[in-house]
Formats: sequence, structure tokens, C-alpha cells
Amino acid sequence: MKTIYKLEGKKISKKALIEKMGAERVKRMTEEAWETTMEDPYISNDFMTGSGMLNISFEG
Repeated sequence: MKTIYKLEGKKISKKALIEKMGAERVKRMTEEAWETTMEDPYISNDFMTGSGMLNISFEG
């Protein structure tokens, strides 16, 4: 399963996201998004951050 990160509607790599927000925060948000996706795959996983709106989705 591929994880896709979008910050303010533009794709961003996990490495760049970790540089902006920190590894622990990215890990926590990704785990939360995964749990939500497993419960209901049609829910949008959006998080408000200091850098803007972050969307985490899964593909494959």
C-alpha cells in the first residue's frame, strides 16, 4: 500500500514532510489516517498543520 501526502493540494515527499513537521508527528498522523481508512475508506484524512492542510491517502 502506497502512502500519498499532499500539503495544500500539492504532492510532497515523506522526507520533505518530516523536515517540516518532525518524524514523530508524521508517524502519528499516518497511523491515524491508516486506522480511519481501514474503518471507512471513503473518509478524507485531512489534518490542519502549521504549514497548511495536509491530506494523507493510500493507494494500491
